[in-house]
Amino acid sequence: MGLTGKFTFEMEIKSPADKYFDGWKDIGALFSKAIPDGIHKSEVHEGDGRSVGSINSYCFVLGGNTVASIKAKAETIDEENKTVTFSACGGHHEELYSKYTLNVQVLTKHGKNLVEGTIDYEKLNEEIPEPINYLDVAIKFAKGLDAHLLQA
Repeated sequence: MGLTGKFTFEMEIKSPADKYFDGWKDIGALFSKAIPDGIHKSEVHEGDGRSVGSINSYCFVLGGNTVASIKAKAETIDEENKTVTFSACGGHHEELYSKYTLNVQVLTKHGKNLVEGTIDYEKLNEEIPEPINYLDVAIKFAKGLDAHLLQA
């Protein structure tokens, strides 16, 4: 195994694609609403929390029992292609990864709305585990956001 890697996920969503994409742009405000267990929280540190350059921090559970936090910067938001990119810029991940980026696209294929996500990462050394727990958090948010938007 190398130091760099990529994880991807794709899932069908029931929410309208535009509304769901807006939810990813507003992840800072919706994080704890999409995963409402009292542990998952977010806070805006720079910007308005929903535009390019904004930095939010997130507190979440990794692997079912470890509480971790990460700061992430919104690097790109492409309205036309419904894509957002977040890069980690502080927090728990720095002990393990020199690079961690989440790319999300919301799209419609064959009449179905989908969300596709990709995590690109670079481990600090070979002994560091693959960030599968971070993928689990992204998927948990993706599912929770869909459920939250359908209830709203």
